[in-house]
Amino acid sequence: MKSSIRKFLLINLLIAILITTSLTAIGNYYLDQKDIKEHLDMLMAVSALSYQALLGDDVRERSLNKIQDNLKNITNKIEAYRPKRHIYKIKEDYFLNKFNFQVWADDGKLLLHSDNAPKIPLNINTDGFGDHIINKEQWRIFTTYNPIAKVRTVVGELYDTRNELGQRIAQDDIYIMLLTFPLSGLLIWMIIGRGLKSLDRIAQEVSNRAPSYLEQVNLSDVPDEIKPLIDELNKLFFRLKEGFEREKRFAADAAHELRTPLAALKAQAQVALNTNNIDEKNEALHKLISSVNRSTHIVQQLLTMSKLVPEATTNEIMDNVNLTKITREVLAMLAPTAIEKHIELAFEPEERVPKFPGNAIAIGILIRNLVDNAIRYCDINGHVLVRVYKKQREVVLEVADNGPGIALEMQPLVFERFFRILGNKSPGSGLGLAIVKQICVLHNARVTLSSPTEGTGLIVQVFFFFFFFFGIYSAIISFAYIPLSP
Repeated sequence: MKSSIRKFLLINLLIAILITTSLTAIGNYYLDQKDIKEHLDMLMAVSALSYQALLGDDVRERSLNKIQDNLKNITNKIEAYRPKRHIYKIKEDYFLNKFNFQVWADDGKLLLHSDNAPKIPLNINTDGFGDHIINKEQWRIFTTYNPIAKVRTVVGELYDTRNELGQRIAQDDIYIMLLTFPLSGLLIWMIIGRGLKSLDRIAQEVSNRAPSYLEQVNLSDVPDEIKPLIDELNKLFFRLKEGFEREKRFAADAAHELRTPLAALKAQAQVALNTNNIDEKNEALHKLISSVNRSTHIVQQLLTMSKLVPEATTNEIMDNVNLTKITREVLAMLAPTAIEKHIELAFEPEERVPKFPGNAIAIGILIRNLVDNAIRYCDINGHVLVRVYKKQREVVLEVADNGPGIALEMQPLVFERFFRILGNKSPGSGLGLAIVKQICVLHNARVTLSSPTEGTGLIVQVFFFFFFFFGIYSAIISFAYIPLSP
């Protein structure tokens, strides 16, 4: 809809009012016609019976000429009391021409009649209501017979009268509708405008914001129908704010962590440039390459950390993760590194480990960081054991090494960004376990650290929840991730 909401609502509401009022008018017309028929029928019956009672049983002995003369003056007398209509004009004798009565004797003599009544009989052969056509005009007739006086009183009305009454009522309804329709449009316009003030206020509030101001919009005075929209807008502001903060944090972390390697790069480059000693030049170049590798590793870890956000992960297609398969692929990639360092890399998967819903790429990053850390911190001729098994309703990934391990009081701190144990000379960025923790948060998994019962080393266990139903392992493809922290 390209037009405004106000115009859309105004036009459609007016159309709806027009349709409903038209249908109501049509329904009222037919109901009015029915009510008019019943009302006039009763009026005819009362009139005929009243005429018969007033004339009495001795009607043929009375002075009928005098009565007939008085009947001729009824039109003038009624005109003095008839109210004036301003919408349309009614002729003076309009109704008198169409509502008439006759009094007939058994011998066929017309004794009395209304001034404008036809001179031919209106009566039907039987008493009561009936229809009769005279001069191609249809009449509604009521007849009553006085057996004592031997006269028949007949009251008749043209059907045109009844139809015209209904039409005049319909015309009045149309006139009223035409007068009230513009007023309805004005009222609807004002009501819609008042209802849309909240949208105008919100639009003004958002438009007046600075690009860096991403606080939530107040929902206190917002209508219930608009609250879902504002709620989603606030969620967008929150995600943008988090994204900006991540970018700032990334830039600050990169600047902080790359400052030292870049300084070392510059120093080693100057040494290699200024010395003529081949051994010193080669040593400086080797250190230069080592600093480049460390800088590259830090940048890669920082980029990985920046991508591991709830929005980025949950928007990916969730798979039924085969942890055994992914672990085997990651170990094959890291095997050359382990062989180069003379590290024994072993894998012990349990048979028929159930799948669980997750992001296969993120799980692969988690496994690579854990195994890479284990290889990195192990001494030469050390060993690293990777296990995958099921424990109750969880799938467990376990990485154990015989390295120096981590002191118990230090274990809660190693998941923080850029945390490194003092005195540790192994190359690293301090981001590996922080990335592991973030991936666990995104998968509602938990990670634990422990030390072996014998010797030195570290055991890292990651627990992934899976679903079990009627003895069959079910991997749920789509589920709601609930981040532990925004």
